[in-house]
Amino acid sequence: MRSRAFSARAGSRTGHRATLLLAVATAIAASGAACSSGDGASASGAPGGGPSASGAQGGGGSSSSGAVEGLVALRVEPGATSVELAYRKTASAQLRAVGRFQDGAERDVTALVTWAADDLFAHVNEGQLTTSSPGRVRVTAADGSLRASADVTVKLAGEVALPGAPPGASAALGGIPEAANAPAIAYPLDGALFPSNIGTVELQLSKGSAGQRVGRIEIFGDFINLRIIGACEPIADTGGCAMALPAEMVPMLVRTSEGEAMETRVRLAAEDGSELGVSAAIDVRWASAALSGGLYYWRTDGTSLQSAAIYRYDLDDAASPPELFWENEQSPPLANGQEMPCMGCHALAQAGDKMALTFGGSGPSSFALVDVATADIIALRNTDPDGFATMTTFSPDGELMVNAFRGALTLRRANETLEAFGDLFGEVGERLTQPFWSPDGKHLAFVAWRPGENGAGPELYGDTVRGAQILIAASDGEGEFDAPRVLVPREQGRTHYYPAISDDGAWVVFNTSSCDGPPGNGAAGNDPCDAYDDNSARLQLIPVEGGAPVDLARANGDDTWASSWPRFGPGHDIYRGRNIYWVAFSSRRPYGLRLPGSTDGTTKPQLWFAAVTLAPGGAVEGDPSFAPVWMPQQNDDMADPTGNHIPQWAEKALPVPR
Repeated sequence: MRSRAFSARAGSRTGHRATLLLAVATAIAASGAACSSGDGASASGAPGGGPSASGAQGGGGSSSSGAVEGLVALRVEPGATSVELAYRKTASAQLRAVGRFQDGAERDVTALVTWAADDLFAHVNEGQLTTSSPGRVRVTAADGSLRASADVTVKLAGEVALPGAPPGASAALGGIPEAANAPAIAYPLDGALFPSNIGTVELQLSKGSAGQRVGRIEIFGDFINLRIIGACEPIADTGGCAMALPAEMVPMLVRTSEGEAMETRVRLAAEDGSELGVSAAIDVRWASAALSGGLYYWRTDGTSLQSAAIYRYDLDDAASPPELFWENEQSPPLANGQEMPCMGCHALAQAGDKMALTFGGSGPSSFALVDVATADIIALRNTDPDGFATMTTFSPDGELMVNAFRGALTLRRANETLEAFGDLFGEVGERLTQPFWSPDGKHLAFVAWRPGENGAGPELYGDTVRGAQILIAASDGEGEFDAPRVLVPREQGRTHYYPAISDDGAWVVFNTSSCDGPPGNGAAGNDPCDAYDDNSARLQLIPVEGGAPVDLARANGDDTWASSWPRFGPGHDIYRGRNIYWVAFSSRRPYGLRLPGSTDGTTKPQLWFAAVTLAPGGAVEGDPSFAPVWMPQQNDDMADPTGNHIPQWAEKALPVPR
């Protein structure tokens, strides 16, 4: 049953972000000779250098009515070949077209037919393919209706010396490694997928022998056999060292990641070649899909809530560090007169132009609606000691919001009036919290729990909800909702919470924690499954239409790393034929050797991104996630990191007001 609470014309929403194909093309072109598409008609096959069926394809039949008189059949030789491409160079391969004529004779027609390649980075002239990018290229020769093709595999190969590589490092690393000297790759994680705009990637290595000083990163696969040599710089107080893959290599790594096979290992040795060891191989890839929009996250130094702040990371300019957006000094006083209270539970409108803030914690729950462009307060409710709102979600156009407060969801205007249109979903018969309105406006997900039951305490704050389940209601995006249905049902010994919906409205990511997990050790929320900073929190995924939830095992890791507050990025893209979604979340897993992790909540959380790939409109097949990547530049001082969590993702990061 549908009861219309409010109707407002929804503003148009921008479509999901396109890939960085043009940017990748520009970067690759800059590293070698200029590239262009081939001459003549486009060829069929896998676009962008991705895998395609190998082998020659010939055409034949009656006369082609093309430029070559009497031609009845055509083939390209060789039908499949490969060529090596040196870094920052170009590679070429010579193909020839052979034609069969009406009299049965065969002749070379390479200079007479039209040539084309299915790859943006390749050029073909009279059968000679020239390219500055790895991958598989389908080259086609055509004359009239006759067509024939061949596949050329371009493999990035050779050896590259990083700046500062010690003289003689290449020779030192060429011997036979000893198993006892084998280093281990602590970061990246095995199975990680990096976005194309993450920048320089550091390989952090646990040494196999103390004297190891030089290293060789070896990346090998279908489209790559590259060796990168350099110094392995010490990581203080760990006994380990690090080597960096420079950002300018990423466009090439994006292309080579399209192959079926691609692995990375590292050799380390002393400068004289002794103590040589080689690590086990890991699978690390790069996607053309980039992180985009603005990520606004909560940050504290871990000593007190008075250090809390909200930082903004512009992912469309990911090389620039996050900037301070809001600190406690900007917060209005509470009803009891307390100055500069902590702020939290922030939420963003999809366009990134409005922010909801709660002050003083879930108890006082003072509230402000903030203009993100100016950091000015649009509307403030801080005089009622009973509070106003704790958690918020916005309609797609940002004109409405749903506030959670004391176990009720209230629909309001998101303007200076904060006009209320009434509470939602009273028919559920439980307390409600943690709302999330889908970016396409078609669904509202939220959490339902029973205070005083299922092990939950009596408090109504909405941030401790032991035994909770997740419900979802259809919506028109303008304030009209269907009766809700249970999406993730209540389970004995588990709590489900923090739902978020993908930009296309197809998927819900959420948290589940286990009541037999390790308890917390903070000032509040120490129940192991009350949803408040639970150490056992794991990311789960379910179709918005329902079904069996899937544990995102690779994203979560194999221990109680407190993987919490998941949020989808503002768009999705394509990776190897599937939709790719980026999920931001906080976790206490270790960042390689740079930052220790904890399974009991004793270290500070960090922000991570994990890719999830799913067939359009299809069922989930196994674990669709990849191992996560650490968000760069989130700490001002790696020796004294901040606690970073509650990532909220908007379509755009507005300039921080000065």
